Amino acid sequence: MKLASKLHISEAEALSKSLIELLSSEQEVCIDISEVSDADTASLQVLCSLQKSLSLTDSAITWKGESESLSNIANQIGIKEFLKLPN
Repeated sequence: MKLASKLHISEAEALSKSLIELLSSEQEVCIDISEVSDADTASLQVLCSLQKSLSLTDSAITWKGESESLSNIANQIGIKEFLKLPN
């Protein structure tokens, strides 16, 4: 799944639904963050919820690409390690 360049509260519900579908497909959860240039806490909360759900089955999100912006925002609010984002 490829994330949009801007992850904002206005898209958080749609993001959540897409991630729930991905999770229920029982495939590896691989998310491409290479185009993310901005994100707010609502969207990061959705990603944290997914990571928490996966951790219950000893799984985790597999990140594809890198996003300095997403990494910096997650680091600022203290969730970068929880999300296991690439450096």
